[in-house]
Amino acid sequence: MKKLIVTVFSLITFGSFAQDTPSADAIIEKYLTAIGGKEAIAKIQDLTISSTSETQRGTSETEMKFKFPDRYAMSVFANGNEVMNTIYDGNRMKSGSSFGGGNRPPMEGKEAQMAAMRSNPFSETLYDKMGITRTVVGKEKVGDKDAYKLELATADGKKWNDFYDVESGLKVKTYSMNETPRGKFENNVYYLNYKKFKGLDVMLPSQTKRSAGQMGDITSEVQSVKANKGLKDSDFVIKE
Repeated sequence: MKKLIVTVFSLITFGSFAQDTPSADAIIEKYLTAIGGKEAIAKIQDLTISSTSETQRGTSETEMKFKFPDRYAMSVFANGNEVMNTIYDGNRMKSGSSFGGGNRPPMEGKEAQMAAMRSNPFSETLYDKMGITRTVVGKEKVGDKDAYKLELATADGKKWNDFYDVESGLKVKTYSMNETPRGKFENNVYYLNYKKFKGLDVMLPSQTKRSAGQMGDITSEVQSVKANKGLKDSDFVIKE
């Protein structure tokens, strides 16, 4: 009898959750509206984001460049020297670092597209094109606020979770499990202090906090954002 009561209660609770919870697409739509809307996003032709990060190894500077819809470049500097870089030219993605790994072959095709999409500040607008499935799997606390937990999955089975604040609609966290030659580690990214930067009609998080396994915690602050400055395809050429 007790087992039956628990089962019935669970079904009632699940039914109530299903009725009260919006669809994954509705949650994503609310988020895109909260940051400024699809029309404002569509007007951004290119974007350059400069930030500083505090890590266990000290302070670094990062510059990310986007030429929409399909160009991306990222450079990380320490003490004025470039220590890491990534370039996506619309088909291939090449990464290198002064710590080794600079001779790795570039990613190509779908694999490179997926990696570039994950770096895109408006990745949600690409989910249909990239065949990303999205499912609401529950609610969880992020900090002291409720957030909808979405599971995102690629066609080849790669998965991650995004969390969207129930009240504001803003994306507040991403969780993924990354595999490296040294094993698996959890990666949590928190998006904080959304704001509109000068010349931009869309809000971006001005601060992120990342737990990055062996790298420890990384706190990044956006220092400047430049939009529609005429970046060219030649800014995203992979040097052989």
